[in-house]
Amino acid sequence: MPFERDDGIPLDEILLAQRPADVDRFEVRAAIVYVDPLTGRRYRAPAAGEQPPPHGVTDLASVPSALWGLIASYGRQSAPAILHDERSRVAAELPDRGAALAQRREDDRVFHTALREQGVPRLRARLMWAWVSADREFRHGGALGWLLLGQVAVGILVIVAAVVLAIVAGPWWLALAIAPAVAALPWWRMAPLVLALTYSLAAFGPLIVALLAAIAVFRVVEAIVELVTGGDPASVVRPTVAPAERGEPTRG
Repeated sequence: MPFERDDGIPLDEILLAQRPADVDRFEVRAAIVYVDPLTGRRYRAPAAGEQPPPHGVTDLASVPSALWGLIASYGRQSAPAILHDERSRVAAELPDRGAALAQRREDDRVFHTALREQGVPRLRARLMWAWVSADREFRHGGALGWLLLGQVAVGILVIVAAVVLAIVAGPWWLALAIAPAVAALPWWRMAPLVLALTYSLAAFGPLIVALLAAIAVFRVVEAIVELVTGGDPASVVRPTVAPAERGEPTRG
């Protein structure tokens, strides 16, 4: 097992406490350890109480509830997600943005390695790595990070346009979908991230939109039932506080 307990015994259980009982945060009750097979470095996610909050607190994999049918917030990804939560907080506390960015890039790579070691399928692990990396560039990348994400957005539009034009004007327009890949090359080492974000969001975007639309209809029906029965329509949307509002980074 790639993850261990503090005493070096392979991790056979993850001890968590949901506190308070109606929130989406969990206290880590026993520290977990991960040894990176590429560098040999030992990483540790502490238990709650070892350090001031929010250390020792996790929401597991930060997957929006609307997408849990595609990627769950827990499972084989639980231990890597808990570790990544902690590493994200450590990076966010660094006073230098460049140092925080460099550390997050390494931590995101470790997150992907840990996901694969836990048996998470390649595509799912790659998508989870791309999403936490997008968060990293948004938070710590500065102007270049925003430029990268902006290029991803433009690339998605280009791919969508290529598909639409192929349908209405001829299949040769699909060649236009190669343009985002060519445009990603100048990013050099960051090109894999640009490619992963651009093509995955272009490919799965319609599915995500369909899921969100279905959930929106269900929420409306829920609200109507609450209203008719004298309940609280607002209760159909689970009240949560965004991590950034509580001083916590968004994690993997």
